[in-house]
Amino acid sequence: MSNYIISPAAIQDLDEIADYFASHNLDAGDRFVNSFAEKCKNLAKYPNMGRSYADIEPSLRGILLDS
Repeated sequence: MSNYIISPAAIQDLDEIADYFASHNLDAGDRFVNSFAEKCKNLAKYPNMGRSYADIEPSLRGILLDS
């Protein structure tokens, strides 16, 4: 299985999101974390899925979290 890398800036954003959920809605936070992890796994497994962001970085791709 392929691996994926989460940038330091993205990790900081995710930490802030987790802090928000911790103080507002733990169930929604769990759903967010699970959905994010699943999407990361899917992108690693199928690297050509989703939208290309080649204008930013040639190999950068992304998908909506709630799709």
